[in-house]
Amino acid sequence: MLARKILEEWLNDYLEVDKVSDYHPNGLQIEGKDSVGKIVTAVSINLAVVEAAVKNKADAIIVHHGMFWKSDETVIRGYRKHRIKKIIENDISLFAYHLPLDLHPEISNNRLILKGLGVDDIEEPEDTKIRYSFGLKGVFQSPPSFDEFVHRVNNLFGTESRVFHYGSDKISSLYVVSGAGRNMIDQVSRLGVDAYLTGDAQENTEYVAKEELLNYIYAGHYNTEKPGIKELGEQIKRKFQLDVQFIDISNPL
Repeated sequence: MLARKILEEWLNDYLEVDKVSDYHPNGLQIEGKDSVGKIVTAVSINLAVVEAAVKNKADAIIVHHGMFWKSDETVIRGYRKHRIKKIIENDISLFAYHLPLDLHPEISNNRLILKGLGVDDIEEPEDTKIRYSFGLKGVFQSPPSFDEFVHRVNNLFGTESRVFHYGSDKISSLYVVSGAGRNMIDQVSRLGVDAYLTGDAQENTEYVAKEELLNYIYAGHYNTEKPGIKELGEQIKRKFQLDVQFIDISNPL
């Protein structure tokens, strides 16, 4: 068993929580028991994750998308009430790390995705406005074909991604923004990369990709944000020798 306070301090320090301004509180969101022996991790908090934590007798839940957001209503009712009630009844601690995980220099989703796709070099954009999107550029020394690249993406995420193939038939470089990257297409189209990989799209995405001759691939907000939280769990397991299990709740979006 590990003191919850020690786990909390390590997480906050490792993810450099104090350096990030975010849309929701990072760190401990609901306090549970003082000691932690078993942990479940997940992309987003939901009732299925809470029930899995209860079933596995977990002492803590760690997620990327937490319970409380600045834009939420402040009344606790409906689904929020049911989630919180079950968490408190079972004395489970809930931790959430959003942008600190997206920005992490070692285990950000974008960095892990690029490594998983086999790029040879990873670069941060020089334009600070682009960098604010939390994306990263990857470069292939031996460019795969477009079809091979999409095959790698699908294998990495275990899904059938959607594609708009309007760019090069060879992928020398790509830009990755995990999750909701649809609004970055204007900026990414000016970077000169062969492909843009993100989690989602919007109504005008295909028009822009076609007119900018850009390959646009979207593999799901959920899928593209699994790598970081899974690796965080592995880091905890190695450092503290705790029982950590990732709960994969399939989500098509």
